[in-house]
Amino acid sequence: MTLRDVLGLSFLMLRTTGAATAILMLPYSGVAYAATWQSSIALPSTVEYDSNPVLLGDDAKKAVTRTIIAPDFSLVGTSDLDELRIGLGLNVVRSSDTSIVRDREDPKLLLGWQRDTEKGAYGLTASYVESSTLSSEVQETGVIATDGTQKQSTLGGNWRTAVTERSSLIDEVEYTNVDYDIGSLTPYDELSNQLSWNYTWSERVELFTRFSARRYEPKSGSGVASSNSYTPTTGFNYKISEQLEVSAYVGANQVSGSNSGPTGQGGFNLHYAGERFDTTLDASRSTIANGNGGFVESNNLRGTWSYSIDELSRAGIDTSWQKTKGQSPSTLRNFNVWASRELSPFWVARLSYTYKQRLQDGLPDATANVVGLTLTYSYPEL
Repeated sequence: MTLRDVLGLSFLMLRTTGAATAILMLPYSGVAYAATWQSSIALPSTVEYDSNPVLLGDDAKKAVTRTIIAPDFSLVGTSDLDELRIGLGLNVVRSSDTSIVRDREDPKLLLGWQRDTEKGAYGLTASYVESSTLSSEVQETGVIATDGTQKQSTLGGNWRTAVTERSSLIDEVEYTNVDYDIGSLTPYDELSNQLSWNYTWSERVELFTRFSARRYEPKSGSGVASSNSYTPTTGFNYKISEQLEVSAYVGANQVSGSNSGPTGQGGFNLHYAGERFDTTLDASRSTIANGNGGFVESNNLRGTWSYSIDELSRAGIDTSWQKTKGQSPSTLRNFNVWASRELSPFWVARLSYTYKQRLQDGLPDATANVVGLTLTYSYPEL
């Protein structure tokens, strides 16, 4: 199946209980086959108070109250060999002070197609996501800015094949375009390719070796230089028991045009999932691209803990520490405590408190307190 075939899919959906059966007509191949469709919808609504959303110094900080409604819809279709995924979302924000935090309607579109083969699989992915530059996803790249919009488009492909009974070869390529509507950040393109070799040592142990090459291309006229990043790594995944898993990897990174030699890269992840208790510990050093000068080194430490109080209630703590190097080195610390209650099979309420701290060279230290109440409606199958 070619990309033209995928984009040319036309289908007639027949609704059934919790799933739909459709006849997909492939006009370019002349093949028709039945597919099973499953869909789900989630509608979280949040009201939160943020004492310092822009993370300014204590003398300049201003508070806002935000109302956030973020509907999300997903559709998955499967046939004998193919799987098609579609995701649609919208993040609607209303702010008590639009001079600090804008009102927003940020769309999200996710597309994915995967085909199994006799020895592996291959597929295509595409996405378009708009988000605030104040969002945690943007700040985690080391970007600290006023409230603006990041527009990110991606197009990717993947391929996997078995080399032997125990080993497999995987190649993943992705093109990313990132644009901003504020002048303090630099729009850029990133092209990446990661080649991986996985080896199943035993039922519990998997070994892997990866090589990643990425190209950073800033917008013309920005005054920022293009650069390449190369990262070889090797590591393992170990399933210690049914509840406990651990993974680790080590490697190095070299960025072209940098004045220093290769730097160490690596990571460690520990995850325990018990009957009532769940925890994760993750530590890593990686090189990422951002809108503030290209590739930067990012050191991260994260921990999560949650406990099932009863069949309907759960409480937890999430913590993170991130130090990003680059043109504007910064450190972000977050501490979040939350509790949730299932009100019915379709409704869940969640109360949370988050403490944030930012340390950045040349700027006053900043802190923020965020209190939020979220009510989520979800329907797993339409």
